Amino acid sequence: MTGGTILTRKNARGEVTAYQARYVHPLNASKRVQRNFKPDQKLRAENWLEDEHRLVTAHELGKATWTHPSEREHAEKQSSVIFSEYAKSFLDGYLGADGKALTSSSLRKKREAIVHLNRYFGGTRLVDIDAKSVNTWLDGEYVDGIHALRRAYQVFKAIMKQASTAHDGQPSIIERNPCTRANLRLPKSKQALIPAATANELQTIYEQMPEYSHISIYLGAVFGLRISEICALQRRDIDITHRCLYVRHSIGRSAGDKGALVLKEPKTESSADYQIIPEAFIPILQHHMTAHCAKEADAQLITPRTTAIMNPNSLRGQFEKARMTANRPDLHFHALRATAITAAAQQGGTPKEVQRYGRHADAEISLALSNAPPRKGPPASPTVSSRPWSHSTSNTRNAPAQLSKRNSAKPRTL
Repeated sequence: MTGGTILTRKNARGEVTAYQARYVHPLNASKRVQRNFKPDQKLRAENWLEDEHRLVTAHELGKATWTHPSEREHAEKQSSVIFSEYAKSFLDGYLGADGKALTSSSLRKKREAIVHLNRYFGGTRLVDIDAKSVNTWLDGEYVDGIHALRRAYQVFKAIMKQASTAHDGQPSIIERNPCTRANLRLPKSKQALIPAATANELQTIYEQMPEYSHISIYLGAVFGLRISEICALQRRDIDITHRCLYVRHSIGRSAGDKGALVLKEPKTESSADYQIIPEAFIPILQHHMTAHCAKEADAQLITPRTTAIMNPNSLRGQFEKARMTANRPDLHFHALRATAITAAAQQGGTPKEVQRYGRHADAEISLALSNAPPRKGPPASPTVSSRPWSHSTSNTRNAPAQLSKRNSAKPRTL
């Protein structure tokens, strides 16, 4: 190392304002490596220059690889980052696959996953997390339930992938992602094993539900709607003329997933669609809208007595009471959706048609739901003759265009 020196910087009054230690760049003689020190840090400047001299000498002897002081400082700073700090910054800047900010509910689930991760890795430096410690965590039953563990591991893999990737010209914090195992496979859902409801069972449950909400039973069993989609339906979503039921909204919470219930976008892009209304179901819908639905286009199809929007938990509670009269304590509200998809599959719907009817992005999900064991008894719903899973009916030709006309009014809240 040659050319190492300490320059004294002074102001107009001759007072020392700084010391500048510098030396010739060992990889490019036309450049200088330098650092400024305060007026009372001359000894510190000298020590720094000596330390740099040793590093450059080791480099010239082939005993070490010299890197710029700024790179070394960055690496040292990065090596001290603990998991909980990095996970927080990861979530603060997280965007979905579409480049948009996450919904409040999605963000809440990722926060819950990070809480699980912090219990084990929170105070650990990222550089100290290796495949062995990850596998110990996976096998150690530190997270209750396979679903929570699976979600936590998915978030874990994403966090460590980012930490192992260079960003904005800066090197990665860790060399490789220690999450080397594949995503955990979920066991077959117990709900998928619940026998589909028969027509008689559905009718019994329908009759035991409150009159203003009993339409929900057939909305689930005939159209395969999710409970939040049922609660979000408005009068404008029912087009009797063209025999179309539009799925435009779902239900969510405002104010960071903790506020009042509001209408929001459906669960997935494929969830926003329309379903054909069977001829046999038109009188049932017309009677309900006349008796229990306000005349305004944005009136909720199911209007609770004390709130603006039906709470899915309240509707689920009504269903759980009514199912007992049908001797079906095993039946979940979501099983009505499986009942509809099962009927579509059993009536000859192709895998693609069943996927389209179930409004799933993945055909395997629809096929999994359609595997519910059959029950002895008459068909579950009026779908037998009207085939609502088939979208070949001529009078629905303009339905997709109508679907694109989303409600631009301010969401009603609970």
